Amino acid sequence: MKTSNSKAREMVQNTWEFKGSNTFAEWIGKGSATAYVVYSYGHHWPMFIKLENVWYENVDRYSVTTSKQKNQLHPQYDTVKKTVQEMKKMVDSIKDKSILAIPMSTKEVA
Repeated sequence: MKTSNSKAREMVQNTWEFKGSNTFAEWIGKGSATAYVVYSYGHHWPMFIKLENVWYENVDRYSVTTSKQKNQLHPQYDTVKKTVQEMKKMVDSIKDKSILAIPMSTKEVA
């Protein structure tokens, strides 16, 4: 769903996917290995991750614009502070786990 950044906080709080002005949020992973991720300007800059009812926040600074977006989209819950590198590792780990969670076919190869 398309929205303005100034109205996106409600979407973040409800963990809805959206596209804002140079921001977006999406669910990643499969099965029990899922997380909600809010990004600024692309997958290289996760701002917030919600994983198992815990919010994580990127504490690294990038630009004045990204800081403004972060303030607009903050979920208004307590967060665990992480660097952008730690956040990226979390995202990669969730994606890797979801790949492993895909059941293999039980058909025999002829």
